[in-house]
Amino acid sequence: MHIVMLSDWETRGGAAVAASRLAAGLVAAGAQVTRLVAFPDGQPHPWQTEYLGAGGFLLRRTARRVAPLEARAILDRLARPAAETALRRALLRLRPDVVHLHNLHGGAGAGWSPRLAAVAGEYASVVWTLHDMWPLTGRCVYSYTCERFVTGCNTACPTARSYPALPPRLVGPAWEERHALVAAVPRLAAVAPSRWIAAQARRGLWAGRRVERIPYGLPLDYWRPLPRDAARRALGLPADGPVVLLAMPDLNDPRKGADLLPALGAALPRGLTVLTMGAGRPPLEALGLRVVPLGFVRAAERQATIFSAADLLIHPAPQDNLPLTVQEALACGTPTAALPVGGLPDLVRPGQTGWLAATPDAAGLAAVVSEALAAIASGNDLRERCRAVAEEEYGVELMVERHLALYREIGLPSLLR
Repeated sequence: MHIVMLSDWETRGGAAVAASRLAAGLVAAGAQVTRLVAFPDGQPHPWQTEYLGAGGFLLRRTARRVAPLEARAILDRLARPAAETALRRALLRLRPDVVHLHNLHGGAGAGWSPRLAAVAGEYASVVWTLHDMWPLTGRCVYSYTCERFVTGCNTACPTARSYPALPPRLVGPAWEERHALVAAVPRLAAVAPSRWIAAQARRGLWAGRRVERIPYGLPLDYWRPLPRDAARRALGLPADGPVVLLAMPDLNDPRKGADLLPALGAALPRGLTVLTMGAGRPPLEALGLRVVPLGFVRAAERQATIFSAADLLIHPAPQDNLPLTVQEALACGTPTAALPVGGLPDLVRPGQTGWLAATPDAAGLAAVVSEALAAIASGNDLRERCRAVAEEEYGVELMVERHLALYREIGLPSLLR
């Protein structure tokens, strides 16, 4: 079986990491995988990589320098035909059995748009992983409390100028374009990593289409519990006392919950050790906390050491799908305290793998972190159950097996040609 994957970034960001784990697992299972990307990383991989952008990079660089949103939208439209032509040529040459779409919105300005789904459907069956809500909405990656994506996004979009930005007058047409694409591609299925995003898809544009829930998988030989004492020694931490972890690509990103950190920090016990993993440094030292900034960490081995050193991961995001950080912590035996939003209840199961706040706000998060620290101090650290759930549900082999079954079902006409 030959699977062609479209992914804006090859390995940068959570969606690209998840796609890369799937690609590597498929190759290990004997499939042929070619990845078409707007931004290759230039590193060797088990899969084959091809750049798909035509003349888009020049337009993208120009768009970054152009302040008016309308001008950026025009440049994006100008780049689309070249990207679509490049995709047609690639698929005609590669002759895949299935085209698997991942995140596309990072390629805006390089000609990447939802139209690539329709182009892919001309040559093969299409699977689209819903890493966020962008395939369901007029433009946003998370709608939060906005429900317009169900009945039709329009000029009243409350976040039109947030990434991925779009002039308000184009939000409605963008939603209509997605609606037409989903209806027109005959062999199209969505993969939903969480129950939450599966339900959101079925409420809106994907109602009546196949939506298959397949959680992300990860290589459990890399993501595994390490002895806590050894992990703390490796990081220069004291062996005793509670240690909590904040882990996000950008520790000052509101979408990841940075706005909740000052109120959370004020409610935490003085002297608590707080590890931070990611770019930036939240203002927590002034609140009497012992902050240990570890910076942005790429290597899986060091990340596993950090997760293993912590008693608790705090995940403050106000909306999320199936966050890899929580999944990786779980595989390392570290429970999580989180808000009861998005796909977090899939991963954070009270009494088994962590603690969920009663309310989706800073007060709720502070209360549940206090509850978690008290439970851990009394010996209820949940570490064994966290690892057991990871082994039962989140191994990369299970993810690959489920994807191959889906590919065989929807790709049957092309497999028989």
